[in-house]
Amino acid sequence: MLPLAIILKQAGNSVSGEDDALTPTAWKYLDKHNIKVATLESLEDSEAVETVVRSSAINDRHPSIVEAKNLGCRILARGEQLAELVEDKRLIAVAGSHGKTSTCGILIDLLEEFEVYPSYAIGGLFSNGKDPGCWNDSDWAVVEVDESDGTIESFNPDVSIILNINHDHHAYYRHFDDYLASFSRLFDRTKNKVVLPASIREVFREKVDRDKIIWADEEELPTIQSNQIGAYSRRNQRAALAGLGAAGIRIPEKLEMGFTAIARRQSILYRSPEVIVFEDYAHHPAEIRAFREALEEAFSGPLSVVFQPHRYSRTLNLKSELAEELAKFNSTSLLDVYSAAEPKIDGGTGRDLFECLGRKSENCRYVESKKDLIKILNPKLGNEKIQNIVFLGAGETDILAEKFVEDLKQNEPVWGGLFESLAPIASSDLLLRRNEPLLKKTTLRVGGVAEMYMEPTSEQELVAALTYCFENRIPVFPLGRGSNLIVPDEGVRGLVIRLTGPNWKRFERTSEDSIRVGAGLRIKELCGLACRHGLEGFEFLEGIPGSVGGSLRMNAGAMGGWIFDLVRRVRFAKLDGSIIEAGVEELTVGYRHCRELENAIAIDVVMKPKSSGQNVLDLRRAIDVYQSKRKESQPREPSAGCIFKNPEGDSAGRIIEELGLKGTAIGGAEISRVHGNFIVNRGGASSDDVIELVKLVRREALAKRRVELQPEALLYGNSWEEALR
Repeated sequence: MLPLAIILKQAGNSVSGEDDALTPTAWKYLDKHNIKVATLESLEDSEAVETVVRSSAINDRHPSIVEAKNLGCRILARGEQLAELVEDKRLIAVAGSHGKTSTCGILIDLLEEFEVYPSYAIGGLFSNGKDPGCWNDSDWAVVEVDESDGTIESFNPDVSIILNINHDHHAYYRHFDDYLASFSRLFDRTKNKVVLPASIREVFREKVDRDKIIWADEEELPTIQSNQIGAYSRRNQRAALAGLGAAGIRIPEKLEMGFTAIARRQSILYRSPEVIVFEDYAHHPAEIRAFREALEEAFSGPLSVVFQPHRYSRTLNLKSELAEELAKFNSTSLLDVYSAAEPKIDGGTGRDLFECLGRKSENCRYVESKKDLIKILNPKLGNEKIQNIVFLGAGETDILAEKFVEDLKQNEPVWGGLFESLAPIASSDLLLRRNEPLLKKTTLRVGGVAEMYMEPTSEQELVAALTYCFENRIPVFPLGRGSNLIVPDEGVRGLVIRLTGPNWKRFERTSEDSIRVGAGLRIKELCGLACRHGLEGFEFLEGIPGSVGGSLRMNAGAMGGWIFDLVRRVRFAKLDGSIIEAGVEELTVGYRHCRELENAIAIDVVMKPKSSGQNVLDLRRAIDVYQSKRKESQPREPSAGCIFKNPEGDSAGRIIEELGLKGTAIGGAEISRVHGNFIVNRGGASSDDVIELVKLVRREALAKRRVELQPEALLYGNSWEEALR
């Protein structure tokens, strides 16, 4: 009803409404659109009311319906009023037993991406606060057509998308043939084309005009790279694209979309290293199966479901099918039926479903009190396997899920807010771990654990984490390939962020003399890709054991060249979560240093090669020369690279060699016998061993050469000033 109220108001009508159980969210939207909430009887101008629109839950005995009849008002069902409103629009109607709201959301996002801005009404709420209904001057409208109360009969679309047909709403359609007939009649009333999935090819058989049909599965459509999971989401996307094609909307050959999340549809409410909390509106066996399969495809770990059946009539008629699907979860917590104002039916209660489920699954429980649910589900921190807790149902499970998340947050005063803020935007590939060992993530192979460790997959995840940590004064430490740094043995307090996924490793040729490179790309990979593209100037970087981002932060150099010699622009995230793009002339770059990146995380960089169109074999030979020089002059054992900065006009390695310190060892750490400015890990070294060697070299250089050597390698999560006291 909320979307309808909004679009009626936007269409220029005077609108008021009543509801005895308005949520705070609904109040917010009504207040935003200046829609009054009052009973019909209490309205000062009730005699001016022409039409009263009711939901299927409101019967003829309701006081406002009685009053409306006394006043001579038209009384319409929700669907009837919606159909009347969009009658003069070019209507794309989305129908079917399941997936209507999600597919409407996909259609709206796609149309707006193509700069077509339709009027619309969907059966849910967008998670980002976008209005669930919109009315404008566009010729186009997208609406969700509901068959549950028979108002599907009121619509005459230009294009219909029928997603699936599974017998439902048994109180209204006692027999499947009656249910099917409602869709057949919609098919007949559709003016242009009807998009169907192959899965219902046999359901319609010869009952419809075959020339009207577009089979979504058989159309040549672009694949969408998106943030949605599961085969059913991909089917919905194909149906939406086929529907737009049928409407004559031009579709690009390649699409990458971040679809607007819809509340109670594939919702992820909490994402910690130990537990992920999901919530979905699924309440029909087919919907439950589709969502479970999507979760199994995208996430690892056992699935525990909390399910509240919706309506006694549906539970009675689909009891066996519901039990069959619920038994496929690792464990099930079953609540009593959410009646939706339907009278109780023997054989259709939660207890009846539990008895049926108990014959198919040993790991199920019936939860009498919703208050006990939190205690039953409470996960244990430190579990090796992630626990996936899934709240399903069209009743109160969203409220229960929110209460469960609040309980989890209270047990995680430092990190709980981060886990909640990441949940709705995170990819299934997001890596989040507690007490993650950093030793193997560094080239020196020393150090302790990160209190919290994250490998974000997108800028959105990165910005959310940085913003949360900044607002809550949690230290953040970027980690690249782990070269040029020493991790303390006691580890790092705060959040360690590492950019490793494919989104951070792109190499894009933007013009003849320009490339954009992701900060997570290894320097070695950058050299190889530049060579393959015939780009000269990157050869000297061969062998630097870091990532592009880390190399920018340190202005890495070798063989007389520096990475910033090739840089045009850098895009980076500051630790407060803001994104900055700056030209090289705006950056303060010096020896082993870029000031703006000291407290920031590089995202990507635009680089200019010395020249393009060069012979690949010639470039490869040049890389091989640099590689040979590096192998001859640098140790092969694990190291952090050069430990000290070169004093002006001198070489730290030469000074250390002249002091006779090559080969000096403390514990498992040793000053390299190949190059004096390297400390290597001979096996089993600790960071304390390395730090003690640094102190020793500094003392000797100051005492015997009057040179105060400054460390080049970072002391991760700490400061050299404190460590060298």
